[in-house]
Amino acid sequence: MDIRGDPYGLLAAHPVAPLVSLHHLDSVNPIFPGQTQVDSLKKLMQSYHVDSGLTLQQSFCYDRKRKWSVSIAWGYTAQLYPSLVSSRLLTTPLQTFRTWRSRSNGPFVFNTRPFVDDPCERPIVYFLDQVQDVGKGKTLSTYKRVPVAGKCNQLAYKYAMLVDRITVTAMKSSPDQWLKSASYNAGQAKGQAQEKTSQMADKAGDMMQSAKESVQEAGTQMKAKAQDAAEAVKNATGMNK
Repeated sequence: MDIRGDPYGLLAAHPVAPLVSLHHLDSVNPIFPGQTQVDSLKKLMQSYHVDSGLTLQQSFCYDRKRKWSVSIAWGYTAQLYPSLVSSRLLTTPLQTFRTWRSRSNGPFVFNTRPFVDDPCERPIVYFLDQVQDVGKGKTLSTYKRVPVAGKCNQLAYKYAMLVDRITVTAMKSSPDQWLKSASYNAGQAKGQAQEKTSQMADKAGDMMQSAKESVQEAGTQMKAKAQDAAEAVKNATGMNK
C-alpha cells in the first residue's frame, strides 16, 4: 500500500482482485482500531486462513424497505448507510489516507471520495469480531459496531445505530475463481439490533425484529462487472500468452 495514514478506506473498498500482499505497514495506522499493527495482522490472518480468496473482497446489498445500503469487505469490515447509496460510490474508497511521497490529499491513480466531518454523511462502521468455517462450503463472519465520532440526530441514523452486529454468511471461494470473470458479490448479512433507550423502543420495535432478518430480503442484488480485473489475473498467470 503506497499510502500513509489510515488505510481503512482503501481496504474497505478493495478492488476485485486477490489479496497478495500488504507492504509499508510501518507507514500506516493499524488496520483494526485499538490494536497494534501485529495484532491487527493476526486478526486479518484469521479471515485469510478461513478463506484466502474471499478476504477483503467487497459485497454490497440494499434494503429498500428501510432504505439502507450495506457494504462488506469480507473478513475485515462492514458499513451500514441509513440511505440508498449507488454502487459506484460504494466501490469508491473513502479517502482516509494520504499520498506516499507528498503526504497530501492527492492526486491518486484511482478515484476516491472525501471522508467528511459530518457524522450524518458517514457510514456506520463495523469491524470483524469472529470468523469461522461452518462446513458444507460455507463461512460465517460477525462484525461489531465501533464507537462513532460525533453524533447524528437524524431519525433514520438513530434507528440504524441500533444494529450492534452484522453477521455474514458466504460460500467459500473456489480455487479457480480468479480465472473467471470477476464481479462484486451480492451480500448476505444479518444485523442484530439492541435497544439503547426505552424511549426509542416503540418506534424501533418493528425495525429491531426485521434487523435480525437477512438483508438479502432487500431483493436487489447489484453486480458491477470488473472484466479488467479478470484479464489482469489471466495476464499475470500467463493464460493470455
